[in-house]
This record gives sequence, structure tokens and C-alpha cells, in this order.
Amino acid sequence: MRKIENIFSVLTGISLAVVFIVTFGQVIQRYVFQLPMPWATDVIRIFFVYSIFLGMGVGVFKKAHLNIDVLVQVFPSWAKPWFDLLSNVVVSIFLSFVLYFSIPFIKANADQVTPYLLFPMSYIYMIIPIAVSFMVLFLFLDTAKLLVTLFGRDKFTNSGSR
Repeated sequence: MRKIENIFSVLTGISLAVVFIVTFGQVIQRYVFQLPMPWATDVIRIFFVYSIFLGMGVGVFKKAHLNIDVLVQVFPSWAKPWFDLLSNVVVSIFLSFVLYFSIPFIKANADQVTPYLLFPMSYIYMIIPIAVSFMVLFLFLDTAKLLVTLFGRDKFTNSGSR
């Protein structure tokens, strides 16, 4: 998973760099040379959407998603894994709904294209199920690891034989 996290981080950085460079170029082109770059809006939209969902993946991989730190710090240290488990379950349920509804969303936008580049919108939105699938997989693996630490490896490996 570390390699996938690194790939997501690099792709997020590249996406944000493209957004910055194209936006900067568009501003210079428009206000200095008085020439619009209509295709820039499409490029910015595409890479902004990709940076959002790839960045979400990085946030989930690094466990930097929404957390109630004040509440967690009030309770004893033995309760922290339980809050992590609850957080993983809640985020997994939410992402499962996002994944479930992303497929019909892509199909509904299959006939739409970007205004200037004529790039299919379904290709742009394809990042949603891809990124969310990796996030759900990571949360599943992290939840399994949490369960092993909470209940001990013996309860999962010994099938009741003593």
C-alpha cells in the first residue's frame, strides 16, 4: 500500500502543478497579451477533479481524514483504537455509498464532453470509483489490523481449539 500511497501523492502533486501552471499561464495570456485561452478552463477542471480525489486517497492513506481529536484526547489511551475502528467503519460506509453511486453517475455523463477539448466527461469522473476503491481497500486492511491488535492474533488464528 505504501507504493500506491506514493503514486497517489505524486499524481496529486502533478495535478496541482498543472492547475497552477495553466491558471498562471491563462492569467498572463489574458491580461498581458489580451488573448484568451479557452481550452485552459477544461484542463484546469480535469486536473482539479483529479487532484481532489487523489488527494482524498492520500488523506485516507495517511489517516488524516476528519477526526475528533479533542474527544479522543479526553478518553483513556485504551479507547483510541476503538475510536479508530469506529472512524474506519463510518468512513468506509460513506465511501461505499460514493463508490456505489459513482458508476451510474459516470454512465449518466457518458455522452457529455468538455466544451473546448471535447474530452469525454466520463473519463474525468472515472477517477471517483478508482480512488474510492483504493480508499475502501486501505480502510478494510487497516480495520483488519486494528481488529488484530484489539483482540489479539490468537483469537483469529486459533479456531476455538484448546
